[in-house]
Amino acid sequence: MKTIAVVYGTRPEAIKLAPVIVELKKLDDLKVIVICTGQHKEMLVGIMNLWDLVPDFSIEAKFNLGQSSAIPALMLEIEKVLKHVVPDYVVVQGDTATATAGALQAHALHIPVAHIEAGLRSGDLWNPWPEEANRRAIDAISSLHFAPTKSSAENLHAENFRDSVFVTGNTIVDSLNHVVKKLEANREIQSDLQKILGFQLDDPFILFTQHRREGFGHGQEQVFQAILELANLGFRIVMPVHMNPQVRKKVEERFVGVPNISLIEPQSYLPFVELLRSSALVISDSGGLQEEVPSLGKTVLITRLTTERPEVLASGYGILVGFDKELLITETLRVLNSTESLSPEENPFGDGQSSTRIAQALNEKLHLLGHK
Repeated sequence: MKTIAVVYGTRPEAIKLAPVIVELKKLDDLKVIVICTGQHKEMLVGIMNLWDLVPDFSIEAKFNLGQSSAIPALMLEIEKVLKHVVPDYVVVQGDTATATAGALQAHALHIPVAHIEAGLRSGDLWNPWPEEANRRAIDAISSLHFAPTKSSAENLHAENFRDSVFVTGNTIVDSLNHVVKKLEANREIQSDLQKILGFQLDDPFILFTQHRREGFGHGQEQVFQAILELANLGFRIVMPVHMNPQVRKKVEERFVGVPNISLIEPQSYLPFVELLRSSALVISDSGGLQEEVPSLGKTVLITRLTTERPEVLASGYGILVGFDKELLITETLRVLNSTESLSPEENPFGDGQSSTRIAQALNEKLHLLGHK
């Protein structure tokens, strides 16, 4: 029997890997070991439960060491589990410290790596930091590259990865389809959110998030000023406040008590998706939201200088506004006043069958390994 180890540690990784784990567990003669590093410990609560999954190993690693020390610390803990499990493949997703540590440690132990969401590139090693460098490093040592789009596959082909590249779509679409079904069956979540917010979700509102390091300082200040002006114009804005103390401090300094701005605690995934699909517009610097918003037929204004997801711009679902206060206000007004509508069926990130494709490709690769 072959063994696959799946490593995750952040909320986005859990959300995007859960449907893959479900599909892998359906395969005969395959043992699936799920390893959680707890990189986003508080934000991971309940995520895997949405798919009736639990990790087989939970690592206790220190994440207050800074970027330069977190990956080596993680590698030491992951090494212990991989030596115990001895998998035939290690699966990682994205560009986090957990994904990087998992891939590097697997490679050090001569275990082949499968990288889900491979091939994303901004073209700037320092933006987003450290994610751009992380994903390039993971791709460099991976034996299988699961590219979410043709564009990401082309990036890999340009770097001379060819036979190992599979275009699968993005597993976030699979996850959202699963979660939306749960929301349709549980209307209490909408009621609970309305109590927190003090207004009906049918009322128009903008969902706003901002947390990335490269935006700290002048860039963040420009975005915050735009949000204040939009609130002064009468637009209702909902902001789940990121847990990063630096972000929370700035947010509280600028927005506490401001009319039309609702600051709320970070939401678990079900209510957050309910907010997403109820919103009139999303303003964010999140990479994951650039994929989730099109999957729900919404528009996102991207408050970053670059994006590694050019598909969202080409499709019309996303608009890159950077840290330009005036452009952010202008585009917000244009989108909210527009009579044009976007369709989730035109989603550039896939059809919701990505996890099945990934599981099938991994299974075929494992069978080939068995015949060597």
